[in-house]
Amino acid sequence: MLLADLLDPPELAEARTWWTRAAEAGDTDAQLNLAVLLADRLDPPALAEARTWYTKAANAGDTDAQLNLAVLLADRLDPPELAEARTWYTRAAEAGDTRAQYRLGRLLATRLDPPKLAGARTWWTRAAGAGHTDAQFNLGVLLADLLDPPELAEARTWWTRAAEAGDTDAQFNLAVLLADRLDPPELAEARTWYTRAAEAGDTDAQFNLGRLLATRLDPPQLGEARTWYTRARQGRRDDAGDLHDQFGHG
Repeated sequence: MLLADLLDPPELAEARTWWTRAAEAGDTDAQLNLAVLLADRLDPPALAEARTWYTKAANAGDTDAQLNLAVLLADRLDPPELAEARTWYTRAAEAGDTRAQYRLGRLLATRLDPPKLAGARTWWTRAAGAGHTDAQFNLGVLLADLLDPPELAEARTWWTRAAEAGDTDAQFNLAVLLADRLDPPELAEARTWYTRAAEAGDTDAQFNLGRLLATRLDPPQLGEARTWYTRARQGRRDDAGDLHDQFGHG
């Protein structure tokens, strides 16, 4: 760690030498650190060797190695090896790693043909319940937009959890749901969440808040609407209304 992380500049070649010695002796921490160095700190990266060391540590039960190996297989190989990535994400997810649960949900929902939404829902629910805000957001998207019929009440629950944690995409989507997808709409609460996202700089929320104030309230609040329209225009947003990007959290 000293040679790679505490010296300026780092001495990566020597760090590689010592981590290799320890990794060959079976030290899983060294195997993991060596793989990270090979994959992320060399130019060009040595992905084949990184895969070897990640695999050794992963087989020994190291959940960080399992997660990193799955990321390498899914996102850094051409072509990706999604079946094996799924295996390692699943190993780490079953051990309780919320990062793996979230990424496994993304793989199942967005990388397979056809997608496996039931599996994605299961893993996102586990991660979301543990407080993973990206999982909460994406679970809301799945429930509101990909199920037939949509499960708006549960989507609202998860977007609210993420929104309360400060996620501006969730704040925006929650406001859209409240204003446009409930019957009757809940405009006061929609206004609250649009305002939270708008104040954080979300131009979609600024535009929609202006529209809500100008067209959905009786009497309309044109002065405040003008303020938010102006801020949205300055942020180059001319139109809004739809939910933020499907599975927009990476």
